[in-house]
Amino acid sequence: MTQISDISKRHCDSCGKALPDGVLFYHCRTELIAAKDKTIPDLKYPDKLIAQALSEIAGKDETELLNDVYQEIILQLCPDCRITLLQRIHSMIKKGCSTCAKCEPKTPKKKGKLLDFPVTKKT
Repeated sequence: MTQISDISKRHCDSCGKALPDGVLFYHCRTELIAAKDKTIPDLKYPDKLIAQALSEIAGKDETELLNDVYQEIILQLCPDCRITLLQRIHSMIKKGCSTCAKCEPKTPKKKGKLLDFPVTKKT
């Protein structure tokens, strides 16, 4: 779990801008949890399946293995970086990810728990 920094020296985790007492800032907590469909692999050769799994984890340290299953990211953001984060999340949801060859631009089947509040733009 990520430790929350000392709030007396609070800064935006994205741009580094100071966030002194009394100033509006955003606390963002994100969890990345491994998931798998309910398909049962071919158990014709279970020894091969176990050997393959062991070879995949061989040489990895405990932290790396745990990060493959669960990660928690905690950020403190200034209002501008909050908007940037939301824009990036929305672009991934609407267009697919740009770094994965398997992703195609598509509309997701379910939106999850993303709450969308109107944003007033500075002029």
